[in-house]
Amino acid sequence: MSEPEKSYCQRCDFETNHSILFKKTVGSDSEEYNYSQDYMIVKCLGCDTISYRNVFFDLESSYPDENGDWIPDVTIETYPKKIRVAKRIANSHALPEKIRLIYNEAIDSYNADCFILTGVAFRAVIEAICIEENILGNNLEKKINNLVRQKLITEKEANRLHSIRFIGNDSVHEMKSPSEMSLKIVLSIIEHLLNNIYLIDYDAEGVLETVIDKFSEFERLLNRCINELNAGDEVPLAGILNKEIRRLNGRINEFETDLINKITSNVYTKLSIGKIAPYGNDTHQRQHFVIK
Repeated sequence: MSEPEKSYCQRCDFETNHSILFKKTVGSDSEEYNYSQDYMIVKCLGCDTISYRNVFFDLESSYPDENGDWIPDVTIETYPKKIRVAKRIANSHALPEKIRLIYNEAIDSYNADCFILTGVAFRAVIEAICIEENILGNNLEKKINNLVRQKLITEKEANRLHSIRFIGNDSVHEMKSPSEMSLKIVLSIIEHLLNNIYLIDYDAEGVLETVIDKFSEFERLLNRCINELNAGDEVPLAGILNKEIRRLNGRINEFETDLINKITSNVYTKLSIGKIAPYGNDTHQRQHFVIK
């Protein structure tokens, strides 16, 4: 029985002892280049997972050791290959479609050892975020700076994104392959960015009372509050939203103006425009809306 071979096991996720179930050695069939190759089917002695192992002996590159024995250059490949990123970002399904697509392709490239493509793909994730958030600029440098101006990221985060931009530019323009360590750091930056912009709010929705800064979010809140009222009720926004009004963070007039425009253009149909009158103990004139 042959001695166990140390080989990578995907299930154990490190090198373990493997027994050799099958082995075929093939030598070079050309006088121009001398090599030997071992094809093996091996089984992990820890978890019994079966995998493929290929050992290539480059006899032309052999060198003598201190004892005078000739040592060939050896290349070992195993399949399934080691996966660098086995667990992707949590709730990635909640990302906008284009961002999710390029993020997943970046991870696939990284796991496939395609480092140049990975550098380009991580840069493209930033581009996809700018497209999703309608960030303008005639190049990525200006778009990243505009992400800061739009208060989507901090100056410190922008500096990190510029580093990713440099790596992506070197990959696509100079065919320069980034190091595995740099890509590991870039992945951490990208996932932190996606969490901050999209996924934390996704997880918090319905659990925490988050501040609303988009009309689409305001509309969802409004629809939910309307369901608690009766058809024909005529109340101002403050009467519809009640305590939830604090989530508008002082922007009620802005959202009310947009709402009136959508009602008059028949885009929003759950309310109609009512009277202007005081409400409750408040003597100020308030725009009322009628629940349909």
